[in-house]
Amino acid sequence: MRLAERLSLVAVLCLTFATAAAKDPPKDFRRLYLFRFEFDNDTYLQSDDAFSAGWSFQLHSRLDDRWNRAYAGWIGKVPGLGDDGEGGRIVRWAAGVGQIIITPEDVSIATPQPEDAPWAGILGLALSWTAYDNKKMGALQLYAGCMGPCSGAEQVQKFVHEDLGFGEPPKGWDNQLVNQALLNVNYEYRYKVYAPAADRYFTPGRFGQDFSVGALGAAGNALTSIGGEFEYRFGWGLPMGFTKTPDPLPWGIMLDPVYVVATGDLPSEAKRWRAYFTFMGRVSYIGHLAPADGGETQNGNQQPKLRPYPGRYQLLAGFHLARIPFALHATYYHYFSQDLSDTDAQSDWINLSFEYRF
Repeated sequence: MRLAERLSLVAVLCLTFATAAAKDPPKDFRRLYLFRFEFDNDTYLQSDDAFSAGWSFQLHSRLDDRWNRAYAGWIGKVPGLGDDGEGGRIVRWAAGVGQIIITPEDVSIATPQPEDAPWAGILGLALSWTAYDNKKMGALQLYAGCMGPCSGAEQVQKFVHEDLGFGEPPKGWDNQLVNQALLNVNYEYRYKVYAPAADRYFTPGRFGQDFSVGALGAAGNALTSIGGEFEYRFGWGLPMGFTKTPDPLPWGIMLDPVYVVATGDLPSEAKRWRAYFTFMGRVSYIGHLAPADGGETQNGNQQPKLRPYPGRYQLLAGFHLARIPFALHATYYHYFSQDLSDTDAQSDWINLSFEYRF
């Protein structure tokens, strides 16, 4: 079995055993923090190129009514991020660290491949702030990291492929893009156009659905873009709130937009398994994407720009399985403009997210 398949199997087994032991989760859902591990890979699609792999560890705060005094003075002035006081919208923060590995189609070639995806790695830290209820959501994220040998992507891929034997030994890392510091600010706003009655949410076995639209933008030298999106959610035991989008940290926002009423108490049925599905479509104008803009490589060559930018048109299809305090999310990222210039690289990839509330 390949590495991604083994990781998936281990994660599912851990989730099953741990959930079986969780008989009486805390009643006050709002007092729980959330730990999340995300693993991105295109190996699930029988590919190992372009967006080759990624991971992140995240901590999401409790669900509060008011921003902390330490930063309430400025975060509340950002459009869509003001709190409503006691019993109003949920406001929360999240912190995370993540890595991305990008490679050309054939990693066994040591010489430059200027017509293919670049050799590049990205490593960074992010802080996000989110305010939402079951009608609207605003989110802001600050990101700082680096692209190049400083990311450690070469060492990670060689360890997995060579030392662990999961894949062909990568020989082209001398062609990776040189070190570059990355800073980014990302913003997103969503509005729910249709939502059913409150009793359609959270109850396992009862079908619910809702539909939202939104806008998102990013500014910085990791990504500069602006775009729109739609979101459709449906299933049994659908939670209030919005879809979790597991974008890599430089290019998206860490989110856990599950909404509960001000008391924080969930119905007893929330202890049972809930399954639901999500579809999200995106259209973006991209002005800058760091790894796609090429530049100097570690061995002194030049990696040309990739055009058109990947990621302008996306469809995210998600499956979500939850039983408090655990959850499993699987999201398929499909790029409608698959072409990375004239390359044969595969842009699509899958994210697996494993969550524990404590």
